[in-house]
Amino acid sequence: MDPITIGLMLAGAAVTAYGQNQALERQKKIQLASQQEQLRARNMATDVAMKKALEFQAEDRNAAQDQIAQKLEAEYQPALQGTPITAQGVQVGSTIPTSAASSDYLAATAREKAKTTESLRQLAGLMGRIGSAGQLRQNEAIGLGDTAGEIARIQGNAGNMAEIENIRASAVTPSLGTQLGGAALSAYGAGRLATSGLGGAAKAASYGSPNLRMVDSTGALRWN
Repeated sequence: MDPITIGLMLAGAAVTAYGQNQALERQKKIQLASQQEQLRARNMATDVAMKKALEFQAEDRNAAQDQIAQKLEAEYQPALQGTPITAQGVQVGSTIPTSAASSDYLAATAREKAKTTESLRQLAGLMGRIGSAGQLRQNEAIGLGDTAGEIARIQGNAGNMAEIENIRASAVTPSLGTQLGGAALSAYGAGRLATSGLGGAAKAASYGSPNLRMVDSTGALRWN
């Protein structure tokens, strides 16, 4: 086998291997990027869950409940803008004689109104505090639902992207140029090898056949 034939066949194999290695490298890059994206999505989902978990600390829950209580109390405050009603359901001033607007009448009216206003204020605060507990739990339930939905979206998007990247990686193949080039070199080398093999076989047969006629130095035919 001559060196040129060997070189052609080796070159063909090398070009083919190079194309395959390049395809593998591209697949590895796609897979690595997909893994990094999966890790980023997991970290994002973990951050969302931790952020929500921190909201359940005692101090944060108390602060949130206080804000709800203040809001609810403010919603009850308009009741104080109307005519005050006593605990017995009697309108303030209706039990005071309506004769003359004496100082005693005005003082009694003021005391009764102030007492009723304070009672209503305390009642509004109590109702706000009572309602805040239930409102807090309701807000927390809504928040947990929103957090679960956000985590599900993150995981879903990451899963979809992973499938897409897997398809991309599977679709990577060696370049057409390296495939054709390697195949051509290998085929040419194999052709030269086959040709040289046939020539060698014919030459060997010419020397080894007992019935082959040869021409001697005098020009006469002779049997081998």
